[in-house]
Amino acid sequence: MGRTTPWLWLALAGAALTVGALNVDFYLYQGERQGAWFGIPQTSELIFLAAVVALVLFLATFTGRNPLGGRRLGLTIAVVGLLATLQLGYRMIVPPFGSETPEHVGIIGVGCMYYCLPSDAVAVELLPGMWAALIGVVAITAGGLLHALSRTARETAATPWIAAGQPGMTPWLGLAGLGAAGQFVFGYTMFTFYETVGRRGATTWSGWLTTPHTGWVVMLLTLAVIGLVWLAARRRAPLSPARFGLLIAALGLVSTAAIGYRIMKPPFGGSTISTEIGMGAYLAVLAAALILASGAIHALTAGSGGMRTDAVPT
Repeated sequence: MGRTTPWLWLALAGAALTVGALNVDFYLYQGERQGAWFGIPQTSELIFLAAVVALVLFLATFTGRNPLGGRRLGLTIAVVGLLATLQLGYRMIVPPFGSETPEHVGIIGVGCMYYCLPSDAVAVELLPGMWAALIGVVAITAGGLLHALSRTARETAATPWIAAGQPGMTPWLGLAGLGAAGQFVFGYTMFTFYETVGRRGATTWSGWLTTPHTGWVVMLLTLAVIGLVWLAARRRAPLSPARFGLLIAALGLVSTAAIGYRIMKPPFGGSTISTEIGMGAYLAVLAAALILASGAIHALTAGSGGMRTDAVPT
């Protein structure tokens, strides 16, 4: 059972409750029920991320393969849980509804998708899913913090999984890191992903607002690739060189498919509008393809190497 504590079990219970809550309606707005994934698409991913972090780090500790020391591991769970708690609390006070949504846009919550003042909030009824999710993320936060403060956590050293054969830093991994940064910056920041033209004129959209689920997937893949490249540079990669390159390529393939799908299937509807794909979308998919190509070339040019499964303290 590794060095688990009752507090980590509390965080695990909170993660289970949170995941269950995401499948229950959160709001009743203008007579219609709204669930987490489409009622608050940006917040739902953060809630889910908190649950995943708690689950993964619990399992890592349980199996004795924790990548962080006990205190850092608990604090990581607590910080992600706290961010989810604050965001969810805000959405209880300020739901993502209100303001007029352009008639040709088939997305939800444009009015207060990001942040509005409480004075701009519309009247909604909070449903059980919202309250269950709140209890879940609070349990994750409390469990992670109390674990970090425990004696067991202070005495638990990190035991990461480190491969015996290390890829080291190569130009191909450097290109993969640049591609990872580019796919998010071009696709999901200030660059134009879509431009729609309707009866009310032209509107430009970033990918983050119009395709929030894809945006979160790409952001997490970006962090994963950059994190792996950083581990390779420090010679602490978890896989042998060839397998490491294949992992990078697989992550790039997922990104390329996700962004490419949203280029072919924009989230807009109606026959009275036209949709054009912005330069940001094309640059994002090219950057994702760069990850795929760089990882594949690294795998083909790297030595096979071995893989060590024994614990290596940090």
